[in-house]
Amino acid sequence: MKILYVIKDLDIGGAQRLVSELLPLIREEHEVDLLLFQEEINLFSKKVHDAGIRVICQKASLKNPMSIWRLRKVIRQYDLVHVHLFPELYLSALAAWGTKVPLVFTEHSTSNRRRGKAYLRPLEKWMYHRYKRIITISQQTQDALMQWVQARPTDKRFVVIENGIDTEAFRRVQKSVDSQDNDNIGQEAKSVCQIIMVSRFVEAKDQETVIRAMKHLDATFHLSFVGDGERMPVCQQLVKDMGVEERVSFLGRSADIPSLVCKADIGVQSSHWEGFGLTAVELMAAGLPVVATDVPGLKQVVENAGLLFDAGDDKQLAQHIKELATNKTLYHDVSKRCQQRSAQYDISVTAHRYSRLYHEVKGSH
Repeated sequence: MKILYVIKDLDIGGAQRLVSELLPLIREEHEVDLLLFQEEINLFSKKVHDAGIRVICQKASLKNPMSIWRLRKVIRQYDLVHVHLFPELYLSALAAWGTKVPLVFTEHSTSNRRRGKAYLRPLEKWMYHRYKRIITISQQTQDALMQWVQARPTDKRFVVIENGIDTEAFRRVQKSVDSQDNDNIGQEAKSVCQIIMVSRFVEAKDQETVIRAMKHLDATFHLSFVGDGERMPVCQQLVKDMGVEERVSFLGRSADIPSLVCKADIGVQSSHWEGFGLTAVELMAAGLPVVATDVPGLKQVVENAGLLFDAGDDKQLAQHIKELATNKTLYHDVSKRCQQRSAQYDISVTAHRYSRLYHEVKGSH
């Protein structure tokens, strides 16, 4: 089957990470190409290129009808088109309208700005109706979307397929780090507890609560942020205002997230909302105990494995971090549970379910 994936770019983000991990596996069974609206050279794009996947770069905009027409010409060359994110949702629906090419869409979040505008609901319903299958990355994501578009509970187009990661990549790095630690036995014990959060600095994420938590932790705790985004300057200013500059690092983007994660002691995922919580799975796969916000999507991934804290509650977050750092039994129990949980979200399982869905769509079209 000839399949086209459509996503705006391969910037650092959960959807982009999923696509870069999925495509090499999907390619084992199908002929698959990737269409980007803007191409960027980074770890994700390198994975795609190294896998021998053809990348088409073609600008498109809702303000330019001609770009939609050009996108239509590309789409018509494929047996199936799989779309991720917005505005790709609209652009692909419009470009494929009237063709016989079935569309699949993956919904990555429980919330977005469009859902706060009731006047957009009729348009949204029309756009989503263009898709033969709508994959949601968690049950909470599906419930929220079906409520928004007023879908019937019996609507079979909606399917939950959880995200996945290459868990083995994190385990390989973890074993390497553990081996280095064993080589250093007899040296001075580690005096600093390294906390890490890997996320873009965007509206959905809540780095501010993690920064405020540092005021409740002493000098033996150090926090590293991996990622960038429009809200980074706000967080950098908050670090200065809180007087914790010496204990908070902004590492920016990284081409080797597994190595950074595996060198940390505690993983934190703080969010206002999440569709799933892919980064939390990465932290768990690395063997870290994870502390995460108790919000839909993220809660599903972490509950009964890691520790949860109420959204915005920096004191509760700090307390969980202290408990993990001072209670070795708790630390190892939570770490073990987290790593066991991560095995449920291996990318090979996700790829198998996606491939099976493609056959179902094509067979019923």
